[in-house]
Amino acid sequence: MSAAGAILPTSAGPFERALADAMSDTLPVPIAAVFDPAQTPSAFIPWLAVHDGVRLWFSDWPEELKRLVIEDAPVLAGKVGLRTASVRMLFYVDGSLLDVVSYPTPFVQGRAVIGRTPIGHPAFVARHLVKVETAAPAGAFVMGRAAIGSARYRTPSREKIRRALIALATAKSPESEYRADFGHKRPLLLADAPSLDGSHHLGEFVARNKL
Repeated sequence: MSAAGAILPTSAGPFERALADAMSDTLPVPIAAVFDPAQTPSAFIPWLAVHDGVRLWFSDWPEELKRLVIEDAPVLAGKVGLRTASVRMLFYVDGSLLDVVSYPTPFVQGRAVIGRTPIGHPAFVARHLVKVETAAPAGAFVMGRAAIGSARYRTPSREKIRRALIALATAKSPESEYRADFGHKRPLLLADAPSLDGSHHLGEFVARNKL
């Protein structure tokens, strides 16, 4: 007799007793494995993402990345609004965070400050310097910002930038605003004290790591 059958009243009929005998205390479904991001079946991955409160998701991600995002979700949920969340969210979309300035801030290099708040920068706004690798249309010769040749009719994809913006919006707290700068290259300046051994040239661009 099953455990369910043992608690049936004496008045139970054949149907109730047959139903109780069909019940089992052992579930045939591997619940622990299904709720483990590393072991859950591929078809169950989107459902597990919803269950674990994943905030950022793209259906064309590789399965390995989807499992990683689900695994990170419980911990990352407690870091929304922090730099840690922005760094991790950008990592998911192949971006990297180079610098952040959050306002109000007592001192900003290159900005005028009156009292304790910089001019022209409202409170609860964070500026992000983000790096994403973009590519010119295949077979194009690019001069400045224009593509020359047949590739000029093909618009370079802005998908990586779009996803980076979504990642930053997902990582911020509801009360704050963000501004993103994707200019991670800047012209070489004399202030950089470039070497005169011929390794640098006029008009060269160098990495920009600060806002």
